[in-house]
Amino acid sequence: MTTAVPTSTASPMSLATSSLAREGRAPAARPTHVPGRADLLRGEWTKIRSVRSTTWSLLAMAVASLALTTIATSLFTARWPHLDAATRTQFRSDTVGLIFQPAASFGQVAVCVLGVLFISSEYSTGMIRSTMLAAPRRTPVLAAKAAVFAALIFAVAELVALPCFFIGSAITGKYASTSITNPTDLRAVVGFGVFMALTGLIALAVGTLVRHPAAGISLVLAWQFVVPAVLSLLPGPLGEHLSGAMPANTVVIMGSGHDADNVFSPAQGLGLLVAWTVVLMAGAWFSIRRRDV
Repeated sequence: MTTAVPTSTASPMSLATSSLAREGRAPAARPTHVPGRADLLRGEWTKIRSVRSTTWSLLAMAVASLALTTIATSLFTARWPHLDAATRTQFRSDTVGLIFQPAASFGQVAVCVLGVLFISSEYSTGMIRSTMLAAPRRTPVLAAKAAVFAALIFAVAELVALPCFFIGSAITGKYASTSITNPTDLRAVVGFGVFMALTGLIALAVGTLVRHPAAGISLVLAWQFVVPAVLSLLPGPLGEHLSGAMPANTVVIMGSGHDADNVFSPAQGLGLLVAWTVVLMAGAWFSIRRRDV
């Protein structure tokens, strides 16, 4: 007759714990640290500064803005002898708009591309899963991304706005005067950074909703350039107001407010841009909470 040998049904983890207890050592506790706001901000800052697309996009924004400011002001002042009295009056009343609005209109392209890539690239590579495992609460991750991205874009845009202003002022100085100490001109300088930062957040929201780099970039650029052009074709004031209310046309916040061609004032333009940003970021917040990664 054979004797049955009892077999242990304990798991390897429990055996290891019992062994540690016999030796007088406590088992190591599992890490329970939940990333806080500072941790999330540091993590997102590390991400955005460690990829080459950030450097190239910000460099493209700076070059495009400086180039368009120089070209627009140079072409306009070169035509000065051939301008009628009404156009000259309009130029003198909104010189700061001529300096900044062309620069922002084209410089925003690079910011939009970077905003989409900042989050959609994580979805395309699968890195978003690691991010969400490290920080299970998804909305603080999105908030950290938005805060880091907006702060970086605003800071760089303001560094670009100053040379744009001084270059444009030097070119137009023969026919119109501007000054950084003038409240209207200073507001336009600050408005350049605000416009770029909020436009970037709109692109970030689109990237969160679409989750695909190419599709997100195509959608946000169409939204910024194609849709306003189509709406402007509508007859009468309806087309003017709908087109002017689009995010891309809120460059009016960088004007003096004296341009009769603008259907919205700088304050109204800022309100519209903030409203677009809030609505789209709310959609991104809902999407990142409800959809699987």
